[in-house]
Amino acid sequence: MVSGKSGFEEPVKLDLPADDRTSVLLLSGAWAAAFAIFASNVATLTLAVAPTAPKTELETLPLGLALVMQGVGTVALPTKVRYLGRKYMYIMGAAIGLVSCGALALGCWLLDFNLQCLGAALMGYSFAHAANYRFGAIQAMPSNPPRAISLVLFGGVVGALLGPGAISQAHDLLPVPFLGVYLCGGILNLFGLLMLGFVKLPETSQPKTAAGQRYLSQIVLQPLCGAAIVAVVSSYSMMLILMAPTPAVMKNYYSHSFTASTLTMTGHMFCMFAPSPLTGKAIARVGTVPVIFAGLLCAAMTSTVLYLGTELLFFVFGMILLGFAWNFMYVGGSALLTKMHSPAEGPKLQAMTDCAVNLGAATFTLLSMPIVSSIGWIPTQLLHLGMTSATALLVGALWVLDRRRKAASSHLPQAQHASCTD
Repeated sequence: MVSGKSGFEEPVKLDLPADDRTSVLLLSGAWAAAFAIFASNVATLTLAVAPTAPKTELETLPLGLALVMQGVGTVALPTKVRYLGRKYMYIMGAAIGLVSCGALALGCWLLDFNLQCLGAALMGYSFAHAANYRFGAIQAMPSNPPRAISLVLFGGVVGALLGPGAISQAHDLLPVPFLGVYLCGGILNLFGLLMLGFVKLPETSQPKTAAGQRYLSQIVLQPLCGAAIVAVVSSYSMMLILMAPTPAVMKNYYSHSFTASTLTMTGHMFCMFAPSPLTGKAIARVGTVPVIFAGLLCAAMTSTVLYLGTELLFFVFGMILLGFAWNFMYVGGSALLTKMHSPAEGPKLQAMTDCAVNLGAATFTLLSMPIVSSIGWIPTQLLHLGMTSATALLVGALWVLDRRRKAASSHLPQAQHASCTD
């Protein structure tokens, strides 16, 4: 069925149960736990591996591996959805996260860089499942997908406060540096598992074959689908090229304290998720594409602020703007993506998008420290501004292409009618 208003193919309507707000809130709580663990690793991992990394350039390797494995983990998600259902797929991911915390803790205890890399990789694989919670929430609240996504992501506010704000402060809780961070992460992971156990998701019928589904290429070639994927992928890539090296840059380049860097990361991660409810309302009022462009504007402002100074205030304000940029682009892109597929096509498109997100994020995380080391922190801001401009041009071009296709399709029936009367 084609909507005359939007011009793109609408998802097929399913006879789903009424909205289950409790399950959405439980998923939000589980996301808070998962993101707190991930955020504490982002804030501390480059510092935790500094004594064990063979070279300075390899200090971001564990975080890069986490993002690579997050991308790898998304590849198997459609199969797990079909055979396990989303709920048990999520529980499996949380269990792997518990193992990852143990490996990271052991790596700190033994000062073993390889174990730290293994733990980070398992953490990324686990987080691939948690990143899918936003799509599971749509099954629990089918009447309003943007609001379901926003409510789940709002749990990241709690995660941001618990992660770099609280868990990271356990870096000196025990005699072994950073051991307390990963032990606290393991405890929090258990709470996430408990919440997932009470989630109730209506399992939509997922065909074991692709009968009746469009090819993935057909879905992706829709201009607005391309714009959604670009927005979601760029939200992470553009964020991590600046965020990943920030703790090390603040400490090693500009002599800021650990407390200053954790304050900066807490502010950033808080602002990644705090706007989520308002973002959902903004999407309902003005649409997804304007919200995505608001995120790109915030990204450009980030580069400008970080270019202007290296005092603590510039880092904090710049990272806060970067958090807003991520939120607007990620929520806007995710909401737009839900309109591009039928329920049966959803898992494969979601998995492909998340895989692209994480591979792009891993690439820019791994490149971030070598880029800063080779050209400097200030010139990196000019590179980021160039990425922002290129993304804006691409999203804008795809939006214009979609508008032109809609205009052409709306005039086609009139032209055919005129030719018949001649």
